[in-house]
Amino acid sequence: MTRIERHKRDSSAAAMLLHVYAADPHDRIICPVANDAYSTIFGIISAEMAVLRIAAEIEPTPWRLLDWYQNDCIAELGGMTAQQLVMLGRTEAIIGFLHRITREHES
Repeated sequence: MTRIERHKRDSSAAAMLLHVYAADPHDRIICPVANDAYSTIFGIISAEMAVLRIAAEIEPTPWRLLDWYQNDCIAELGGMTAQQLVMLGRTEAIIGFLHRITREHES
């Protein structure tokens, strides 16, 4: 990946994180409406945004959230990153994984 490609990726990710952490907390994710979109109370968001919004409830630090999303391999989900799984259309698996973590943390 070239320096320009990395800069574009990082700029896009930073913009996305602003939307993730600025989302109205009442705008809950309801259900998938397609392989790459989810309905919320107020509209439709991308699968990537759905995963990041749910994960942001667990990880309050933006740069850690992005690092997890792009780089941490999830052993329970075949050793792929959340980003890879979203690209493969396996968003529901990640969302289920994040919900299990939340339930275990609350117990």
